[in-house]
Amino acid sequence: MEGTHTGIPFFSITSTGSTVRFSLMMFLRFKNGKIIEKRSHVDVNDILRQLGTTF
Repeated sequence: MEGTHTGIPFFSITSTGSTVRFSLMMFLRFKNGKIIEKRSHVDVNDILRQLGTTF
């Protein structure tokens, strides 16, 4: 994914206008043809690094 850091703060970092790129894994669990559970995983530290900070 790619986006621009605007709007609400991300981990207390106010909008920077920076473009960030990151990968996302999403796991979906189905039952009777319907999604009953969704889990997503992203490397938040990678995003923070692109915004100029880390934990």
